[in-house]
Amino acid sequence: MKGLEAFLSLGIAAACYGAAWAWLVMLADAWRRRHWAGLGVLLAVGGAVAGFALRTSVGYPAKPVVASAVALAVAGFYYLLVPRAQGDWKRQKLRREDGRQAALHLVLLTGCVLFALPYIWMVLTSLKPDNAIFRNPTALPDPWMWSNYPKTFSFLEVALGRVRTGFGSLFVANTLQVTALSMVGMLLSNSMAAYSFARLRWPGRDVLFMVLLGTMMLPGAVTMIPRFLIFKELGWVDTLLPLWVPSFFAVSGFNIFMLRQFLLGIPTDLEDAAKIDGCSYLTIYWRVMLPLIKPALAALAILHFLAEWNDFMGPLIYLSSPEKMTGSYALRLFQSANGGEWALLLAAATLWTLPVVLLFFFAQRAFIQGIALTGMKN
Repeated sequence: MKGLEAFLSLGIAAACYGAAWAWLVMLADAWRRRHWAGLGVLLAVGGAVAGFALRTSVGYPAKPVVASAVALAVAGFYYLLVPRAQGDWKRQKLRREDGRQAALHLVLLTGCVLFALPYIWMVLTSLKPDNAIFRNPTALPDPWMWSNYPKTFSFLEVALGRVRTGFGSLFVANTLQVTALSMVGMLLSNSMAAYSFARLRWPGRDVLFMVLLGTMMLPGAVTMIPRFLIFKELGWVDTLLPLWVPSFFAVSGFNIFMLRQFLLGIPTDLEDAAKIDGCSYLTIYWRVMLPLIKPALAALAILHFLAEWNDFMGPLIYLSSPEKMTGSYALRLFQSANGGEWALLLAAATLWTLPVVLLFFFAQRAFIQGIALTGMKN
């Protein structure tokens, strides 16, 4: 019985994808030919089928099949009604290209939905009453509890007892301070080290670079205790210094390797021209190399921001004063005090992850460009 249900599920998914593919191909063809009547029919039928499919219950698989069959029937009906000239090879070629593009975008859209589904579920669940979360986890909120977010801010205001947090702004300020200083140190130190490994010649350079790559195989737990003892001797425990000062000493082998590969792709003619003009190595690094590696620096800045914004182990190890907590540590405090109130916990998690989502949404082009251009020659 389970095998039959799995087979039916695969058939339903294939029918839905086939309907969506045919609809997209016809839509592109009608738009290109300025066939407004056919375009209107396609949009109306597509909207009706989509609305019908969204109302389908999870345990009743007949409705998606019917919706897909209707869409496919409309597709065939549209193609039968629209006259096609014999030997119209240009239109056939464009239609085949539309089919390939539609199939590709459907696959990408499926991956996008799969990756975004946990975040969407978290946002929707944060707007539910607590007694409705486990009763029907996949249902829409009913009623929509927008009051969960004011309650979250109210708790963050009194989370530390006598120490007021400004409705959580104290945690955000501490996190922003650590993230900003750590990001500046990471970009400066790692770019200078990468420039030295890529463009300068000095004894033992290649051997030291191999040693640097070897440090990437060391787990963070191996250096956790020695680093704590060092910071304890320096008197930095229970301060924010251990969270951002190490970034000024080029401690990331991956970042140095990535920037080195990017610098190796820059033509040496630019460096030679700067030397002829009398520029020193530091001037070449600052005025010539850094502007050329902005895409790689942007990609590393985004990755570093994500790591520092979500860092939990660092504040847990080095911080003990509540007023110096970062956001991730504050979420743990929130979970301890409101362990049974899942809606409030998910509301706090939504608020904390929102800046990360917005950052990647607006900076994704720079991130993808920096990753794609790394290692390319000239």
